[in-house]
Amino acid sequence: MGEIRSTEIRSMTGVRGAAALFVMVYHFELDRIPSDGAFSTFLNHGYLSVDLFFILSGFVMAHVYGPSFLSGAFRFGDFLWHRIARIYPLYLAVTLAFIVLAFVKTFQLDIGPDVFVSNVLMLQALGNWPSIDPPAWSVSAEVIAYLLFPVIGLLCLKSSRMTAALLGLGAILSILILTLAASRHYIGSSIAQGLLDLFAAPFTVIRCLAGFTLGQLVWRVHNNSAAASFAARSSVQICVAVLAILTLTFHDSDFPAYLLIISLIFCLSTDRGMFSGFFASRPLHFLGDISFAVYLTHYRAISVWSMVEARLGNAGFAVRNLVATVVTSMVVIGVSWLLHVAIERPCRQLMRKGGATLVRKPVV
Repeated sequence: MGEIRSTEIRSMTGVRGAAALFVMVYHFELDRIPSDGAFSTFLNHGYLSVDLFFILSGFVMAHVYGPSFLSGAFRFGDFLWHRIARIYPLYLAVTLAFIVLAFVKTFQLDIGPDVFVSNVLMLQALGNWPSIDPPAWSVSAEVIAYLLFPVIGLLCLKSSRMTAALLGLGAILSILILTLAASRHYIGSSIAQGLLDLFAAPFTVIRCLAGFTLGQLVWRVHNNSAAASFAARSSVQICVAVLAILTLTFHDSDFPAYLLIISLIFCLSTDRGMFSGFFASRPLHFLGDISFAVYLTHYRAISVWSMVEARLGNAGFAVRNLVATVVTSMVVIGVSWLLHVAIERPCRQLMRKGGATLVRKPVV
């Protein structure tokens, strides 16, 4: 199979875990906390974790496959098979489980054939079909990015500096245009929590492709020793962290927050400095390992949150809220770990081994 670079940047795995935790808490707290106040505004920006996933995915794809892409050893079939092995077994298991649970609960299925097929094929983002597992729209959007990876990689990794700079500028401008259009209510949903909280086509695909492109460009820049040395400074990383936290406490701050997410990924790409130690810590790295399972399962755990909160009786709002969030988060993390070790990891290893065997098998 094509050459694969397997060197892990642990802090990248850790930040994915932190983002999964953030989006989980965001969904638990959705419509349950006041919309005013700095902390509430911070939590209500949890949907930006998805944009971090998109940018991070682009970086990781470039980090893993970039060398073989640049050397000409990249094989799209191998890449796509590895991506399918990585996400499809758990995605399919969770999707089918939610269909079964819905049927057991109501003894009827309100899912049309088009919705079922689009979800099974992970292509619901193309036709704006609803996701059976609501957060899975972003998985569908990423599949589209995977299918376009040879083109995006060619433009991002093998082009001239001027072409790469123009591509990055175009991706950033697309995010700016989305936020401006949402601020004027030309696009977006009435239940959106912010300007980039766009979960309907074609904006989901634009949002994904922009982030995926920027992530690959970050990988290209991170190979510049001078830029990497600057981003590795603790003073720079502290400034990024402080600015990010402050920015997320303001309404309609999505675009500057998005730029700071890019800066965060760039700082982490150096694998040095304050960020590296924090996000590479064991707890966050563990969450990163199971982050895909957390992301796929947490939304349906909102009913568990409500049940726990109701059982707390006359306790104050803050106590009920905190306890329900902590307890439900622990349940999700436990279930996600089980899914990771029972389905996600063994299926990925089995499919990759099977794919490698097929490649090595001589044609008779």
